[in-house]
Amino acid sequence: MKKLRILMLGLLMLSMFSGCQSVQNDSQRGKDWDYTVVPSADIPEDLAGEIEQKKINSFQMTYEDGIWMYIAIGYGEQESGGYSIQVQGLYEKGEDLCVETTLTGPAEDDVHSDKTSYPYLVIKTEKTDKNVVFSQ
Repeated sequence: MKKLRILMLGLLMLSMFSGCQSVQNDSQRGKDWDYTVVPSADIPEDLAGEIEQKKINSFQMTYEDGIWMYIAIGYGEQESGGYSIQVQGLYEKGEDLCVETTLTGPAEDDVHSDKTSYPYLVIKTEKTDKNVVFSQ
């Protein structure tokens, strides 16, 4: 009986920490949210300044301007250029708004700069009181 309690406690803790992790077929996944990838020139000045300060390391943050919510994801310093970030999903899951992204590196035969890069992505969506949960 004690082993069963420990196993059940372990499973409960595992489910609590799973958050939004890749729920492509999860029945709890709610509606997909509309979003726009924001060009660098259109990122609000305050947010752009924060990104500039944090870009050397991986980061995840949100920023609101009263109407919109901006979600920024950075993957930190990379040894070369040619990286891209893809949004796998922005969707509701219970009380959370989940954002899933992946970093794709340059292919071996791609022509890219050998200069250090700091890939990041900013998306804009409607403002919400939901908790934003990041999954990379």
